[in-house]
Amino acid sequence: MRLRYLVIAPLVAGVAFLSACSGDDSSNSSSNESTSEARTNVYLQVVKSSGSSYKDDDAAVAAGKKACSELASGKSMMEVIDAMNTEAGGKGQAAAVVGAAIPAFCPDQKDKILPSQLRPSS
Repeated sequence: MRLRYLVIAPLVAGVAFLSACSGDDSSNSSSNESTSEARTNVYLQVVKSSGSSYKDDDAAVAAGKKACSELASGKSMMEVIDAMNTEAGGKGQAAAVVGAAIPAFCPDQKDKILPSQLRPSS
């Protein structure tokens, strides 16, 4: 069962990341704001399509940012998914939230998507 979540989350994260990055690469302030907004919108689309049980977009975004905070504090992706299980509406939904939150809000945590034994060696 755990393997299923380890497969689902990276796929969701990859789709969210690629969709969010398919914009203009300008480096001005409004472009950065547009990119951030685009990533948030893609994140919300993934969360909604997962069937999660958040009451509104603000609650879903807060959940994604909380997941990033927990990942940054040292928790594993599976620990964060397990903790979000009830709030998100199930493990699959929690995996989608965490998987989509990483590219949207905390790309510095992308190494948490795959367990170390599955990461390609450099």
